[in-house]
Amino acid sequence: MTRKLIHLTVRTAAVILLLSFVLSPLAAQEAPLKVAVVDVEIVVAESPQGKALQTRLEEFQTQVQGELQRMQNDAQAIQQRITDGSNSLSEDRLSELNKELEDATSAIRRYRDDKQREGTKIQEEGLMAIEQVLQPVFAQVRDEMGFDLIINRVPGVVLMISERVDVTPLMIQRLNEANAAAPTP
Repeated sequence: MTRKLIHLTVRTAAVILLLSFVLSPLAAQEAPLKVAVVDVEIVVAESPQGKALQTRLEEFQTQVQGELQRMQNDAQAIQQRITDGSNSLSEDRLSELNKELEDATSAIRRYRDDKQREGTKIQEEGLMAIEQVLQPVFAQVRDEMGFDLIINRVPGVVLMISERVDVTPLMIQRLNEANAAAPTP
């Protein structure tokens, strides 16, 4: 009887193993993985919020460049006074002018650093606001089209894609529709 039990156990194990090989491909074929690729940079650049952010950054940069130019002109004027008066001004006055030039140069450096940080902050805050608008649009497209995965088209990460999986134009269209439907503050 022990021999029959061992034979039955081996047979049962063989049937289970055979069924697992036969059934596993069927289970794996639930649904094919559906992937989409989107160029988020283009979507952001084409969105009204992205265009507004770009305009704001350009205006900020123009204002900063104007102020830097004024500060540099002031520093150059001090440098010119030092050069012109090197033979006629007293040592004390030349020393004062050199101190003014150092102060002006330091002020330019500080201003440039401060404004660079401010510009970065404006950009980061703007992009976070755009991301909040984009998230529901991405979720809607994912749900409507049944995507399992939406990845950003980043050079070096996505090497090659088919136009069938690039949903960038669709995302731009949906974002524009969402913006048009949103109440104006």
